[in-house]
Amino acid sequence: MRLSRARAGLASLLASLGAVAMGSVAASGSSALPSHFIEGEAGTTITLEGPNQWTQSGSSFGHPWDQVVAEFKKVTGVTVNTDVLPLATFSGVESAQLAAGIAPDLVFNQANYQPYMVVPLNKYLSEPNPFVAGNKSWLSEFDSSAFSAKVSGVLDPKGNFDWAPFNLVGIAMYYNKDAFKRAGVTAPVSTFAQLISDCGALAKAGYTPMAMDSSAIGINFAYRPVLDQMVDKQFDELDHFTVTGAPGKAEELTTKDVVWGIATGKFSSGDPYVKESVVLLKQLFDSCATKDWSGITGLSGDGVGLPQFESGKAAMAFAVDFGYGTIAASAHFPIGSMPFPEITTATTKLSANVPARSGNTVGGTSYMIPAHTGGRALKASLLFLQFMSAPQYITKWLAETGGIPAVQGISPPASTAAYFEGAWAKPEIIGPFACCGYDIAPGVLFSEAYDGYLLGSKTLGQEVPYLEGLFRQGAAYLVQNDGWSGQSWASSLPRSP
Repeated sequence: MRLSRARAGLASLLASLGAVAMGSVAASGSSALPSHFIEGEAGTTITLEGPNQWTQSGSSFGHPWDQVVAEFKKVTGVTVNTDVLPLATFSGVESAQLAAGIAPDLVFNQANYQPYMVVPLNKYLSEPNPFVAGNKSWLSEFDSSAFSAKVSGVLDPKGNFDWAPFNLVGIAMYYNKDAFKRAGVTAPVSTFAQLISDCGALAKAGYTPMAMDSSAIGINFAYRPVLDQMVDKQFDELDHFTVTGAPGKAEELTTKDVVWGIATGKFSSGDPYVKESVVLLKQLFDSCATKDWSGITGLSGDGVGLPQFESGKAAMAFAVDFGYGTIAASAHFPIGSMPFPEITTATTKLSANVPARSGNTVGGTSYMIPAHTGGRALKASLLFLQFMSAPQYITKWLAETGGIPAVQGISPPASTAAYFEGAWAKPEIIGPFACCGYDIAPGVLFSEAYDGYLLGSKTLGQEVPYLEGLFRQGAAYLVQNDGWSGQSWASSLPRSP
């Protein structure tokens, strides 16, 4: 995702703890005096737009979301309307709206945008959050290991924060305990080789082993732990930049590291480790995934193929932490969760014999303000971002959705405990290369890059050069938009349109 600088001239927040303007309170429709009130914003209506990460609905984020929005109106007098976008197209829609200057007041941050299109939050993050008594800096509330200037991918090249996270995201595999028992499968599945064998046992017992659909997250969620394990041996060779983009080292590979690797040929689809990761992904799909997955539309960002899993037809499904509440409410069987298994030398001689990692990072529910948002709408939008960082208002929402807190002072829900256990809780060293949101190259969804090979319409010999072309297109886009075009190592990349 692209982070950026907004136009100047934004009005300052007028904060008052415990002070109430009686006329404004009456306008809010609340019968009780709010404990925290920002003068002048009551009666404002703003619109928040993004994909549904919790339910299959095309019109609602669900009851927990409705509750937190209602509480925000009670406290501030500001109404938040929710515009739910289809999971498959939200990024393209938001990108076009931001470019045209017609995006609503708050948009989901996984879109393709330029630096001038959104409001930088640095100034506001350095000031107190008016909803948290005694707070001196809004930024200080957040879990610094996930959201700070030291974390890769949070800042843009100019050092700007452009969005605020409402939760953290982790990925795990949910499984049907009854299905596993019936098929004689033991959880957690420890190795990739065992997973392939267990998929056979689950299929023999009458289940689709692993739910899959054609959504942007379908192939992405399955591929992440495969690629991460396979490139472990390449980490030292690719680790060239700090999280700020300066020459140096980081604990995980940054986007700039991967772009540098693509430009210099150090990270290539033809590299043995990367190539093997694609082969293993196909093995996983051939042995485990829903057979007609390419024709199934993904309806929610909380998981992959969830209607299949929730109906009891599929035994496993990839899902994020904040999808647990909805999944558990829909499924009529006991649910367990487990990490992706380790790829060992029993599967491939190229294995680094390292356990699968995922970690919990920003990238779950995060929103930004378009630069053209102004006046009361700007203040009200900023207030909502701050409200969603206040423990007293979001703890219930996190508990009901299974969301991992992005701010300090809130215990993670028990339902997401598996996301914090062992090596799986450690950050992945690399995510699947993407240039802009879920696009691997401008206008090419991540899923579109791999589905031909997975479905058999491309051979491996055709897939490798096709992927390399997409890698280089995406890298060229990032070089141009992140200010790296003057670097000598970037000269080999094609010119980005």
